[in-house]
Amino acid sequence: MNQKILFVDDEPAALDSYRRMLRGEFEIATAASGEEGLASLRTHGPFAIVISDMQMGGMNGVQFLKCARQIAPSTIRLLLSGRMDLDGATKAVNEASVFRLLLKPCEKSVLTEAIATALACYDDRKEDRVRVELPVRVYREPPGLPPQLAQTIDISMSGARLAGLEEEVEIGEVLRVECGNRQAPFRVVWKGARGTVTQGVAGLACLAVDANIWKLDVGQLDDQPMMRARAVQSALLPQEKPSLKTLDYAGNCVQARMIGGDYYDFLDMGPGTVGFALADIAGKGIAAALLMANLHGSLCSEHGTQVQDIPQFLALVNRHLYSHTPNERYVTFFFGRYSDATRTLHYANCGHHPPLLLRRGGAVERLTATATVLGLFESFECSVAEVHLEPGDILSIYTDGLTETRGYNGEEFGETRLLEGLRESQALEAASILRNVGEAVRQFRFGEQEDDLTLVIARAR
Repeated sequence: MNQKILFVDDEPAALDSYRRMLRGEFEIATAASGEEGLASLRTHGPFAIVISDMQMGGMNGVQFLKCARQIAPSTIRLLLSGRMDLDGATKAVNEASVFRLLLKPCEKSVLTEAIATALACYDDRKEDRVRVELPVRVYREPPGLPPQLAQTIDISMSGARLAGLEEEVEIGEVLRVECGNRQAPFRVVWKGARGTVTQGVAGLACLAVDANIWKLDVGQLDDQPMMRARAVQSALLPQEKPSLKTLDYAGNCVQARMIGGDYYDFLDMGPGTVGFALADIAGKGIAAALLMANLHGSLCSEHGTQVQDIPQFLALVNRHLYSHTPNERYVTFFFGRYSDATRTLHYANCGHHPPLLLRRGGAVERLTATATVLGLFESFECSVAEVHLEPGDILSIYTDGLTETRGYNGEEFGETRLLEGLRESQALEAASILRNVGEAVRQFRFGEQEDDLTLVIARAR
């Protein structure tokens, strides 16, 4: 288990104190400035944890940790400070995705508990590593050099192990790795020794926090269930948006882990008619991904896309899910059919969190449940409600991962902050509203993302 910890502080006495305090328990490295800390991350990593002082000359702690996040995204980041403005620090800390705030002077028991928790989190992040052999091209500096051909040993969202490298790479070197037609920068964090069975093998850490170059066809995955489920889920999300004259819309899903339990789609239901679907699957992992695929198949069937009788259609979906899934599995689901001709959304809310309709004049309407969840009960009854959308109205459909995102002291993002974000962006296009709300959630979040987060924005025009 990696127990390397980097302390960054411009006070030599503080660094010496940490060395003495933790001697023999962890592998400690130190840096006397943010710039020196970034150099250590590049040349001496990977580090499991980096702990920085807040007040330093030149680059302060938050600035340093923001840069550290780009260089070593899988490293857990902690921040120490002797004094702290709560609101300002919370906002800044979220920009760097700091795992824990610690106040100075920090007692050994407090520091070691924080380190132990951070190490457990770092170790948990490795659980999504999957063994799969994929052909890749590896590009080195300077630009223009021909690529090396290699293959993966295993992959994750934070890195990969490569084999078959004919040219020796150097620790700390930045490479561009291409899989299919997708590229991302990776840093070499270890390499195999010459003359051993590990020669030509290297471990890489991805430097692009949100990159995912491992988007695969299911046929490539054979015996890799986790990657198979992820490939299935990627294919389920909307690949195109049917055109509407009176409604501008956009959606996004941010998964907390390699595979998740959220799903949304835009269904072409004929000229000037689009179906909006958003679901939150109970549970996680492969079972949730397969249930999602089951739901998607029902919605996109010939009967589903031409549905006129929403209650009858959802009753059939419920019967199918009830018959083919375990008893504890169910789906909260929102389904709406919007018509350009009438500017009307007919919808059924199956136990899902009520979408918010922000009217142009400022009034708020909640599209509350009209039925119970799907797949839990054999019998199913559903009513259909409708709303008329006028230019400037904004509809937000979302999963509870958005409003239940936790900030400092465990406070949730909540519906009030969501509405504030919608009001502030009310004059913008749907994609811009979506982006602004997503950024507000990210800035608010304290620590790691705990649940999948899905949001669909529809703005009448």
